[in-house]
Amino acid sequence: MDAKDFARRAARFAKRTLGPEGTIRTGPRSFGASRSAGDRSTVPTPPPHERPAPPRAAVFDSYTEPGELPALGVLLMPLAEYHGKELGAVADALRDRGQLASFLVEEDKVEVIDRHLGTHPRVLASAGYDRFALGNFEAFVAMNDWGAPSRAIYHLARVRGVPSFAKVEGVQDFDDIDTGRIRLPYLAADHVLVQGNNDIAALDRRNLHVVGNANMEAAWETGPTAGGRNGEVVINSNFTYGVLTDVRDSYLHEAVSSIQSLGLVPIISQHPADLQLPPELATYRTDRSMSDMLPGCEAIVTRFSTVPFEAIAYGTPFVYFNPHGEQVPAFGDPDPAFEHVRSAADLGPALSRAIDSRPSYRRVAEPYFRSQIDMNGTPSAARAAAVISAVLKNMRTSH
Repeated sequence: MDAKDFARRAARFAKRTLGPEGTIRTGPRSFGASRSAGDRSTVPTPPPHERPAPPRAAVFDSYTEPGELPALGVLLMPLAEYHGKELGAVADALRDRGQLASFLVEEDKVEVIDRHLGTHPRVLASAGYDRFALGNFEAFVAMNDWGAPSRAIYHLARVRGVPSFAKVEGVQDFDDIDTGRIRLPYLAADHVLVQGNNDIAALDRRNLHVVGNANMEAAWETGPTAGGRNGEVVINSNFTYGVLTDVRDSYLHEAVSSIQSLGLVPIISQHPADLQLPPELATYRTDRSMSDMLPGCEAIVTRFSTVPFEAIAYGTPFVYFNPHGEQVPAFGDPDPAFEHVRSAADLGPALSRAIDSRPSYRRVAEPYFRSQIDMNGTPSAARAAAVISAVLKNMRTSH
């Protein structure tokens, strides 16, 4: 990490987040423990999301201990299932270029991640494993460079003199305006694989490479589906990792009431790390995936999240409901793609307008989507692999 990049980001955090005498300005928020993992292509057949999950014993049999493999090539470390999908596709694209790729996976994440990793070599990161025993790797890639599991390998890569990469996992509070802590995301990695121009402007550092987002590309390619709508409005509940958890229940109650006042059906979709709902809200909860619900629902009610980008891709309007005063800029400015609503009284009318806009919504919202997610006809995984390969080639020729 360049010292000037670090200083610039730290100064921006202090200016926008710290109160008198350096205290964290939290206002009505509550913040808990530091987050260690992420928020929610064309690849060789079968694609990662269709690979069946093998039995538990077979999964762990395919893993080696640190040090058993002397050469790891490009080492990738997914920390959540959607990381596995994204990085699994990148590993496949690297192999298409003749580059060895392997995975380092935490023991408690194996069963949800493994099916996305194809036939690439795997190393098990069991509790207390010796990271210094890892075989030689030519580069390191993850999607979260501030959490403890991956950050340790970023440091190891720097010690060993090999390049490191971080692929932006979705919409981010880059300056920690609302997180209540100083993460300084995407500063540990040497190179950052960003989604689009807005990430470039927010990060304001060297070695940024625009590669898009594979999951969003797939949603855009699928697009709106034929058929009638089902009268449901999905509420995206992602109050996770101690951030704003104290306002979640009031937020959901207000959203449910507003949706019912329109004669529509509220459906609560929870992030995997969102805590258990009280009984009166749990009755609205669903286990259906967003990609299953988005094409047919009427609209989405959401706080800061990557889900709005996926909604646009499917042609489903969203309302950014922010009664708790989030300050992160991604959805702060008015835009034809969405309304920014700050009170429960305004949510119902905003939803009505959003639903009325549905026939032309994707066309109207496309400029905003493309400012966030760059698409140029080449799959995101292939673009990421090209960047990694080019950096490795330059290092080899310079030596």
